[in-house]
Order: sequence, then structure tokens, then C-alpha cells
Amino acid sequence: MELPAALIESLRPHAGAAVAFAVALATALAAASSGRPLLAGLAGGIGVLAGWWFTFGLLTATPRQLPERLPLLMLMIVLAAALAGAVARRWRWLAWPGSVLVAALAGWWMAGAPRILPDLHRAWPAWLGVAAATVVLAARGAPPWAAAVAAGSLLAALIAARLPGPQVVLGGALLAAAIATALAPAAIRRAPMPASALPLAAGVAALAALPLLARGAPADWATAAAPIAALALGAPAGARLWRGGGAPLGAGLAGAACVLAVVLLR
Repeated sequence: MELPAALIESLRPHAGAAVAFAVALATALAAASSGRPLLAGLAGGIGVLAGWWFTFGLLTATPRQLPERLPLLMLMIVLAAALAGAVARRWRWLAWPGSVLVAALAGWWMAGAPRILPDLHRAWPAWLGVAAATVVLAARGAPPWAAAVAAGSLLAALIAARLPGPQVVLGGALLAAAIATALAPAAIRRAPMPASALPLAAGVAALAALPLLARGAPADWATAAAPIAALALGAPAGARLWRGGGAPLGAGLAGAACVLAVVLLR
């Protein structure tokens, strides 16, 4: 009896991916059937929140902790993105300014939520880096496949880096939620952009920043670069070479190049 119980307990953290997938897909489909495009767009972030919350078994954490700060980050970003999307539906010119503010919130939290000048001075590179990565990923996150390719590239890089900690498990939940949203493209396509892309973009950017914040080795930089290289470099290059499926193919190849760099640098 002890062996099955131990096996079930060892699999529990990895069940976060199944939870993220189920919650994201159910939310997207329910939102589509009820005619709520903004909720459909936020389905991926809601799924990630559920998967990360299930993985850790907690929601609240101080910003001084690294992985444990991620569930509360996702809760804040989902709520902030919902507000930004609602405002943008009334005043379209606020779509990008509101999204930049949400990205700045993600960067501030991942930088340790600095509130005094000495902390701000130390934390501004992390703040700016996570915020900028969130904006770039959200700007490139319109195609249904984009979030899944970015999350998959990051997960592959995290696996290749062989980092200690729960990063791979968290990346699995992130990828599962992104795949779930890709399975409901009709619902997601009607979601307001870029607000609806912010939760998954912030999740990818925040998870990619963890190795840099914890260690900052060359392999960690290659790991963090994988999702951005996939969407910001590989996808446009692939689209120029092949209008049909060049964008996802180029994105995948750029992400794979970063994974190879991680293997060579670790």
C-alpha cells in the first residue's frame, strides 16, 4: 500500500499541468458559448493560475520568494488584464497604454516589489526586463499557436538547463494552458488584444526570469531568450520565407536554437 501512495504523491506536482489544461479549456469554451470574448482571452491565464496554485498548494507569498511568488502574480495579472481589456473596449486608444501598465506591474512584482529608492535602484533591470518581455510576447501573441510555441520553447530550455527547483513543473502547467487555448481558436480570436494575451505573456516572461534572478549564468540567459527569440525573431523571419506555415516553423526553429545554446552553455 505504501508504494502506490508514494507514487501518487510523487505525481501530484505534475498534475498541475492537467489542472491548467482542463481549467483553461473549460473557461475558453464556456466563455465562447456565453458570448464573453474577454473571458475567453483570459482563459489561458486562469488555467495557469489554477495549475500553479495546485502545484504549490498556496496562493499568497511575499515577493521576496522566487517561485512561490508566481501564483499571486498570475492572479494580479489576470485581474489587471481584465480591467485593461474592459477599459480598452470603451476607449480603444487605451489598449496599449493599459497593457504596458499591466506589464509594468508584472515586472515590478518579479523584481521583488521594490518600494524604496535603494531597492528600486537595485531592481530596475529585472523590472524593465520582465516588463519588456511581457510587452513583446503579448504583441506577438495574437496567432493561436504563439503562446504554445513560446511556452514550449521555454519548457524545453528549462529541461535542458537541468535547474533545481519547480521551474519545469511550472513550465508544464504553462504549456498545458497555452495548448488548451490553441484548441479553442474561434473563442480566442474574438478576444480583445493585446489585453487578452497579457496573462500568458506575463507567465512566460516571469518564469523565464526565475533562472536569471536566482543565478544568472550564461545558460540562464539562453533559457530566458528562448520564448522571445521564437516569437520576435523566428516567427517574422519564417513568415517572410513561407507565407503559409513559415511563422510557426520559424518560431519553433528559433526556440530550438536557444535550447541548443542552453545545452552547450550549461
